[in-house]
Amino acid sequence: MPQKPFNEFLLWKGQIQLNQKRPISQPAMVLPKINSLTGHYIPESPSIHEQLLYRYSVYSAEYWRGVKERQQQYRATNQLS
Repeated sequence: MPQKPFNEFLLWKGQIQLNQKRPISQPAMVLPKINSLTGHYIPESPSIHEQLLYRYSVYSAEYWRGVKERQQQYRATNQLS
């Protein structure tokens, strides 16, 4: 476990320690993904999984819209009077 020196003020300090400046905060680097086998860029497109989820959500919404439509038709034709 490192400990602080007893007479820390007597120790030699470099220019970085003397200035006590904070490092410049830079934005994160956003680099494109590169295929390690070919060296070409991988385009920023949705993954196959995301494409399948989107297609299924469209299919599901269409299915339930059809169910509601069929329910209304059934209730209109089989209404008890």
